[in-house]
Amino acid sequence: MNSLNILTKYYSLVFVLIISGCATNPVTGIPDFVTITEQQEISIGASYHKKILEENKIIQNKELNDYFQKLGESISKKSHRPKLKWHFTLIDDPTFNAFATPGGYVYMYRGMLNYFNSEAELAGVIGHEIGHITARHAVRGMSTAQITNLLLSIIQSNVPGGQLTGNAFNLVNMIINRGYSRKFELEADQLGEDYLEKSNYDPSAMSAFLATLKYSDELEQKIAKEEEREANIGYHGVFSTHPDHDKRIKALSNLKTPNKKNNKEKFLKLLDGSVFGSSPEEGYVKNSIFYHPVLAIKLGISNEWVFKNRSDELVLTKDKDIVTFKVDELLRDDIENGLTPEIYLKEGIQKTTFLTTNKLISSEDFSFNGLSGYSYLYHSESIMNSSYVRFTIIFDIEDNEKKPKVWIIRSNLSDLTNDEKSKSMIKTFSKMSQSEIDNSKGLTIKVIRFRKGMSYEELAKSSPLGKYSVDKLRLLNGHYPNSNPKIGDLIKIVQ
Repeated sequence: MNSLNILTKYYSLVFVLIISGCATNPVTGIPDFVTITEQQEISIGASYHKKILEENKIIQNKELNDYFQKLGESISKKSHRPKLKWHFTLIDDPTFNAFATPGGYVYMYRGMLNYFNSEAELAGVIGHEIGHITARHAVRGMSTAQITNLLLSIIQSNVPGGQLTGNAFNLVNMIINRGYSRKFELEADQLGEDYLEKSNYDPSAMSAFLATLKYSDELEQKIAKEEEREANIGYHGVFSTHPDHDKRIKALSNLKTPNKKNNKEKFLKLLDGSVFGSSPEEGYVKNSIFYHPVLAIKLGISNEWVFKNRSDELVLTKDKDIVTFKVDELLRDDIENGLTPEIYLKEGIQKTTFLTTNKLISSEDFSFNGLSGYSYLYHSESIMNSSYVRFTIIFDIEDNEKKPKVWIIRSNLSDLTNDEKSKSMIKTFSKMSQSEIDNSKGLTIKVIRFRKGMSYEELAKSSPLGKYSVDKLRLLNGHYPNSNPKIGDLIKIVQ
């Protein structure tokens, strides 16, 4: 096929797609170039929703779920697509985020929910997510991606016709995780503010929560800098295309409307008693102690170390040193036939790799708090550097009603400066008592009235939030970096 025929086919296809792909945008009233019908959009959203339900835990609180659904529905009725069937889902996860998928599906993580300080602020973010759907932001992005892939495949293959490449699920997943463009985020902010006003809420609540997002990022950057780690910031992700918080706030009207509702007390009373941070069954830190009621273990966490509770391991970092805890199952038969932590350490741990050689420096019994254990310290050498590694094995085998377990603890040390400090932490590893397990509720939000004589500094002294309690309490209540509540205001604390 000659180049003229290829170009003829190319321009013919573009013309057909332009004619068939123009649909009026519900928000602007201007034709958009989209290749996905509303029915296809709804189908994509339903498929994505099924996947989300398979991969995430939904909050098991009927009152809160019903409230979120009804609030979302009331705002959607004031949107540009009121006849769409809307779905609003709360995900039981401490992530600070919310997102929307095509076809009327809005999701919010529990980690974001706790930081709203009025129903109006929550309604504003719901309106923002609704705005992404009403303005068909994901659909427009998917249409562009589909057409780009289609035209590239035609040009590259030198054949007439062709199929749309990729699939809708992968496209929407990519678009949502990548985040929207500066233009789309600003448009969704303004739609959120518009839907607030139409729903009789104070529209300034939209910019108020954007300020909380801004301060959340600032506090995380401050903590990350002091802990010498990368900051984990960004609602909808952090990409070069996104507007910064100041630009987003400035783009809104920011006019407070006294006669409009915000339902602050009603909302805060609803949050009273809700889970804060990790769910109890996933493990949580309280008063510098990590508890895991399912595994029935606890561990003291020094303020000098940064702690992360991952799905498959516990990680502690200080300077360049890393201590990881992993758990594995043992066979009761092996234990009955003489398996000990020392034997497990000798025979069950790979200590030398192709690139490194470990030389044993010392070994010691590591039995504490009713648990048997053993530890080896090695000098590790490779072509590039010299360091130290400590392997510690702790057996959890006393409960005959549960499968025996082994905790494998690896300490990667640049030198021996932190070895004794890490050992001191590991020695706090112990079993939770039955009463601790029975009373294990994790961290929860408690709503109190700010009374005379109270201050964030005093409240922080009994807070389980650790080193940055004052800053975290202020952020939680919309008072970061240095504001304070008035006497009689409701505020949130963590207990």
